[in-house]
Amino acid sequence: MIRTIALVGHSGSGKTTLGEAWAYLAGIKDRMGAVEEGSTISDYTPEEKAHGISVRTAVLPLQWKGHRFFVLDAPGYADFVAEIRGAMAAADAAVVCVSAPEGVQIGTERAWTVAERLGLARMVVVTKLDRGGDFYTLLEDLRATLGPILPVHLPWIENGQWIGLLDVLHHKAYRHADRGYTPENIPDAFKDEVARYRQEALEAIVETDEALLEKYLGDEDVEEAALAHAFHEAVRQGQLYPVAIASGKTLIGAEPVLDLILEALPAPTERFADGPPLAQVFKVQVDPFMGQVAYVRLYRGALAPGDTLESENGPVKLAHLYVPQGKDLVEVEAAEAGYILAVPKAEQLHRGMVLWRETKDEVPTTRLPDPTTFVAVYPEGKQDEAKLGEALHKLLEEDPSLRTERQEETGELLLWGMGDLHLEVAKERLEDYGVRVVLRTPKIPYRETVRKAAEAQGKYKKQTGGHGQYGDVWLKLEPSPEYAFEWKITGGVIPTKYKEAIEKGIQEAAQKGVLAGYPVMGFKATVFHGSYHEVDSSDLAFQIAASMAFKKAMEAANPLLLEPIYTLKVFIPQDRVGDILSDLQGRRGRILGMEPDGALTVVQAEVPLAELLEYSRVLRSLTGGQGAYSLEFSHYAEVPPHLAQKVIAARQAEAG
Repeated sequence: MIRTIALVGHSGSGKTTLGEAWAYLAGIKDRMGAVEEGSTISDYTPEEKAHGISVRTAVLPLQWKGHRFFVLDAPGYADFVAEIRGAMAAADAAVVCVSAPEGVQIGTERAWTVAERLGLARMVVVTKLDRGGDFYTLLEDLRATLGPILPVHLPWIENGQWIGLLDVLHHKAYRHADRGYTPENIPDAFKDEVARYRQEALEAIVETDEALLEKYLGDEDVEEAALAHAFHEAVRQGQLYPVAIASGKTLIGAEPVLDLILEALPAPTERFADGPPLAQVFKVQVDPFMGQVAYVRLYRGALAPGDTLESENGPVKLAHLYVPQGKDLVEVEAAEAGYILAVPKAEQLHRGMVLWRETKDEVPTTRLPDPTTFVAVYPEGKQDEAKLGEALHKLLEEDPSLRTERQEETGELLLWGMGDLHLEVAKERLEDYGVRVVLRTPKIPYRETVRKAAEAQGKYKKQTGGHGQYGDVWLKLEPSPEYAFEWKITGGVIPTKYKEAIEKGIQEAAQKGVLAGYPVMGFKATVFHGSYHEVDSSDLAFQIAASMAFKKAMEAANPLLLEPIYTLKVFIPQDRVGDILSDLQGRRGRILGMEPDGALTVVQAEVPLAELLEYSRVLRSLTGGQGAYSLEFSHYAEVPPHLAQKVIAARQAEAG
């Protein structure tokens, strides 16, 4: 049997340590590594070792009791959402780790929601019970937050020490040994408790199967095999969510959880009907030696070395088959449904691409959220500048949750990401590509507008040898929701043939307002009078005259500075709402409302972009990493006069 699972949860919930324990127990590592030492099989990149967290999905191919597991150890940090969602789209089930001391966290709920949208079977593994936390209180929180959970393991604690597990379904006690566990009968002190949870489990399972429920209500014996089948089907269909216990650090429960995964979670063939090969690229990674490596999930069918699949970019020949194992690639002679494969030197393959033979069918997909944090990127030197474009292309190929744009008003190259850590890691990745950059606070794209109507004349007259230059334009400037241009010339005082040149002059002048040189928006320009010369007038002369008239009229129209306002949604635990509201008010935010979202509260506000440039750090500080947010541009609004003066002064100083 094959099981392909995504190991997910909030950052620091013990995922990587549990995966490390499984790798050790399965024999692909001789000794246990540690996250804090940077020695785990999953966290092998320089960025992961430097930050002490997972930033990429690592694949652990395990052999366990004659069965093959593909464990996709995904990051917990929400900044790396592309890796998290890619791993879940490639899996048949999600194993959600929840730290006993911390309980249900925002990363728990987010992973759960994505798994639900993908239709994945789910189970919970409670970790770090050796560090504290009340298991039974946590069960209630899990039930309230996630739905119909089914505790299948209870902690076996003697003399204040956690020594093993009590298996509710199989009515066994597992005493932990150095490398494994010894099944025993349930100790007398726990028989009543286990019996109560077993009865609850039995009732929950039979309620999902009509035939078993009829037997149960008729006091007929329910066979263990039938109960096991009903349990598996209930989990596969998302009717029940098993809750197990494990510690990657001490190995307690690590093996029973693998057994439970085999028992409860679906095989690939239970999700995808048999047929010709169908696969999807769920991530790509640029390697200095192997080029672009595509990570591929085979949903159905079988492959052998030398096989060819179709893609939107043409045929893809798989000369060799490789299975990723941490940072290494292991060659295999065959692959079947459920396999995770790595295709080196696959520059023609991109994340989300489908590979097929005969028929291209639908595969699981997830949408990435819009990035929320941005910085300005400056190359350190000319050599870096020359290579920056190619390096950014590689970076965005690896991580599509990043985005770049050239800010037209400021001329800055902006890099958008999901948080400050995400952007810092992106900078480090660019350095891996040999490009050194500086990340700076971006300039705000302010605008200017007019508050009242004003009229002005722009007259351009220049006499040189031969023909001169002459253009005379009278212009009315007034506030308007959108840009508008009106031609109200009568009597032919300005020939219509100069209309286009005059509007061009107005639009060019509007690129730099009179306050601080920012683009002007929200105005209507009406040309109502002027004069021309039969010989000296030209398009250029009227273009210059219109520009002069615009600037004079704007100076008289009470100009003001505008700033971009964004709609901010903050997702936080209820006990943090007060701190968030207070902080937002201090950021000139206008609170729009609050509403519940599962165990969280969503605060919605309109906030100036200038106040949100470092909000990722602020939110993490205010919530202890328990918050998340989204941003969407809303509108432009007037900058308060005392702040506008500072912006204008800074702009003038910058211009010299």
